[in-house]
Amino acid sequence: MKIVYITAQTPWGKGETFILEEMLEIKRQGIDLLIIPRNPPKEVFHKEANELLKNAVWFPLINFKMAISFLKALLTKIFLWKILGVLVKYSRNPWILIKNLAVLPKGIFIAEMIRKKNIEHIHAHWGSTTATMAYITSRITGIPWSFTLHRWDIAENNMLKEKMKPSKFVRIISEHGRNELLEIIGTEYYKEKIHVIHMGVKIPESVELKEKNEPENFVIVTPANLVEKKGHKYLIEACFLLIKQGIKNFRCFFYGEGPLKNQLKNLINEKRLKDYIKMPGIFSHEELIKMYENKDIDLVVLPSIITKEGELEGIPVALMEAMSYKIPVISTNTGGIPELLYDRAGIIVEEKNAEKLAESIKNLMEDNNLYRKLVNAGYKRVQDEFNIQKNTQRLLNEIE
Repeated sequence: MKIVYITAQTPWGKGETFILEEMLEIKRQGIDLLIIPRNPPKEVFHKEANELLKNAVWFPLINFKMAISFLKALLTKIFLWKILGVLVKYSRNPWILIKNLAVLPKGIFIAEMIRKKNIEHIHAHWGSTTATMAYITSRITGIPWSFTLHRWDIAENNMLKEKMKPSKFVRIISEHGRNELLEIIGTEYYKEKIHVIHMGVKIPESVELKEKNEPENFVIVTPANLVEKKGHKYLIEACFLLIKQGIKNFRCFFYGEGPLKNQLKNLINEKRLKDYIKMPGIFSHEELIKMYENKDIDLVVLPSIITKEGELEGIPVALMEAMSYKIPVISTNTGGIPELLYDRAGIIVEEKNAEKLAESIKNLMEDNNLYRKLVNAGYKRVQDEFNIQKNTQRLLNEIE
């Protein structure tokens, strides 16, 4: 079987590591894969992405050749005006319309490029403009298509109902997201097209129980972009509370980049925590996994929140990965996180509650029995429900 995967940038760029892992698993399962990113940068950041470069084609969002092809198509192919009419009619605000029109030339270009490649299915990650590209390409070629919805792309609602009509199915990564989608599109016959298939992680063949580092060196890590919904400032507050209680035998690392970098750095300095909280920048996926393998990390904390704009988490792969290496996790009762951490597979605290966060960290630092129970329950959860091999096979079963 030959499948086209439409991504935002992967295998180039720094993001979408969870999509990268899924595509690698698809290759491991013997599927012929062609990857077409929407607007890829030129650098490859993650070492493992090199394995996918021969399956990927690099094109900018638009170039002269695409523009000429687009203009010729509009002059000679009347059905393209129907597609254009759908974009204009169903893009629910001017900004979404502009974004959809921006990917129209590339969608047409992709259709012409893959027409003779014996492609059997097109799958897009994200319900926004990548799904728009897949929708356009499918309409032109007649190739069946589907798309994966994650989190923000549900709330954006970029023609979701209109895209669902001609799609073979829609994959969504959490029950929370499914319920949110149904509120947007209603509970008509489209409901049968929605399949909850979790993202997953590769489960290591053999993982020893994580033994905590020496008491003076308890290592806490938050692997997340420095954006508001990740809730870094509440972990900073929690660390400040631990110091006030005389608990100083820890170091906390924020691995990521983002618009809040300077704001968070200022808060760390203001709280006089620069000896306790470090911001080394973004780490490649393989570097982070190596730290898990080497048992360099004692605890992963993701203090996620729901922002005023309604942004919140899906089910973070960052938590799954830590759990798969028998590292305990603490997160919050937001988005799809409880679907991962229910029944004490991890510690769930109320969002924006630095006191409870500090208390949970302290308990894990001091209670070896709790630490071991959490590690074992977390590992079993990802092994049973978030195994990338099993979940990718479920996705392929829907495609086939």
